[in-house]
Amino acid sequence: MGSNPTGPATVAGPDLRQMRYIVKVAELGGFTAAAAELHVAQQAVSQQVRATERMLGVTLFRRTPRAVTPTPAGEVFLREAKRVLTASERLSERTQAAARGEVGPLRIAYTMTCAYDTFPELHAALEEALPGLAVQAREVFAGDVPSLLFNGTFELALAPRFPLPDGLASQPLREEPLLAAVGEDHRLADQSSIDLRDLQHEFFELWPRDMGPGFYDAVVAACRAAGFEPRRDPSAAGSIVWANIAQARGVALIVKSLESQVPHGVRMLPLRRPTAPLPIDVVWATDPVAPAVGRFGELAREVADRHRWLPTGAEHARSA
Repeated sequence: MGSNPTGPATVAGPDLRQMRYIVKVAELGGFTAAAAELHVAQQAVSQQVRATERMLGVTLFRRTPRAVTPTPAGEVFLREAKRVLTASERLSERTQAAARGEVGPLRIAYTMTCAYDTFPELHAALEEALPGLAVQAREVFAGDVPSLLFNGTFELALAPRFPLPDGLASQPLREEPLLAAVGEDHRLADQSSIDLRDLQHEFFELWPRDMGPGFYDAVVAACRAAGFEPRRDPSAAGSIVWANIAQARGVALIVKSLESQVPHGVRMLPLRRPTAPLPIDVVWATDPVAPAVGRFGELAREVADRHRWLPTGAEHARSA
């Protein structure tokens, strides 16, 4: 009886406009100067200061004919108001920057073909140009890229070109030359270069198409252009690929950027008649398109131009 079950009443707080007016009065030492800088009537400033004082039940300024100075309560108000105004400005700036794709998380998937040169170059460029982006990256199988983009696990992917399902779009990023990988004891290992047809009777260490459709299609197309159908090692998967090549039990076609990363016992040989290069794309889901995707696409074009990753005229977006 007589108690208030809802607890003490909550005092409404001043709004951002009132805080700005009061801070400006304190900074300039008067209502007239504050009104002039704020481009409002002096009466408007005085009314908002009085309204804030009534709202809080305190006096914020000592008013004398010679000066307007903060009271102790006013000093506390000013300190906290400046923090709020700074936070408000930062909130607006960061929200607008996020809408421009300049801050926030950016999750990028990439395949092994991009792991040792392509993605590191792009990552370094991102850190320099857009330090507000928090890049999270992971190596994946290209065959998993569509589902990872559709379910929102990643905003972007770097992968060898593959047929795009509806809902994905891409832009060319790089065209990588293919080299032949053979074991150091292979019959051709001492050659300075080889013809791809020299490998037509070998087992090719090539992962199944569902794991890497773009790379698989490029290798098969290269072999067919050389006049033969590649014989795929049915056991090819994971690190066993390198072991089989090193033991001369199989061969492979590998992108040139991986040349410095091959394990001991493997030789990389140029092809006398180069095959069509492996096209690598930036891929993203079209609904919705994360704001950072556009900024990444611009930066990717700059990096590709700087390193001459693409032939002239290849920089165009494609979609399903």
